[in-house]
Amino acid sequence: AEKYQVVKTPESVNTPVGIARTILSQVNEKTEILVVEMGEYYPGDIKNICSIALPQISVITGINEAHLERLKSIDNSIKTIFEIVQNMKSNGILLLNGKDKLIKNHYKKFVVRQEIYLYQAKGKVEFNEDVPGYIYQKIFFPLLGQYNLDKIDGVIYLAKKLGLNHQEIEAGLKKVKTPAHRLQPILNREKNILVIDDSYNGNPDGVEEAIKTLSLFKKRRKIFVTPGLVEMGDKRREVHQRIGQRLNDVANLVILIKNSVTPDIEEGLIKVGFNQKNILWFDSMMEAQNNLNNIIKSGDVVLFQNDWPDNYV
Repeated sequence: AEKYQVVKTPESVNTPVGIARTILSQVNEKTEILVVEMGEYYPGDIKNICSIALPQISVITGINEAHLERLKSIDNSIKTIFEIVQNMKSNGILLLNGKDKLIKNHYKKFVVRQEIYLYQAKGKVEFNEDVPGYIYQKIFFPLLGQYNLDKIDGVIYLAKKLGLNHQEIEAGLKKVKTPAHRLQPILNREKNILVIDDSYNGNPDGVEEAIKTLSLFKKRRKIFVTPGLVEMGDKRREVHQRIGQRLNDVANLVILIKNSVTPDIEEGLIKVGFNQKNILWFDSMMEAQNNLNNIIKSGDVVLFQNDWPDNYV
């Protein structure tokens, strides 16, 4: 951090036990800011975490069908995610994704007296296909997924609120790196093959962003590899058919992993006229990866979306 002593929960540590362990092992008298990721699987989860770490600043990045199998409905998802607003400091700062319709349509029902900022990228955004990333605010970010630029807008706003000056903010932004396994570009320059690792992405909004990202590569053959999504509940078929329909507009080749949901992706693809010869099937992600050398060629971009946990395979 440029100005403060910061502790944050490690990647994907978002449960009460994991958060408490981080606080006990890492927070000390020198800590000035604690950044906590909060995971929601059932109603009351966020409220419970807020009782462990009371937020002064809260960020809601999105609401979608993730964990719908356990939360049962979008309405429950909305209420559970907004528990953070009802259980944070009433005079705190609340950053909201200004492009998320469910957030924009519902946040006013939950806000008390918090200061609100709806973040989204403003001004010119330029995509660089050759060295994958964006030029935004006159800085090159080695990031894929325009939603990351929306978050950067929120970061700039919050940094100013926390008293950072222009030089400190710019210095911090120049250190931004691609999060591992979240639209992470890996370029093999020798073979001219670009792999995009999106294996930690497991929700419909993330898939939509992944497909949008793939569409930006105009010079490359585009290959999409996926086992589909878990915990979609009764929206499973609808969500996966929609993925197939969107892929039809973008992908040249779709590689599917055999399981209970990928036939719905295939159905969505075929419904809108995708050539069935350009759909390849494998029994596992490992088998697909082992066969890629026989499939990919120079100039390709290959996007790996989601990696099912063992208990879903």
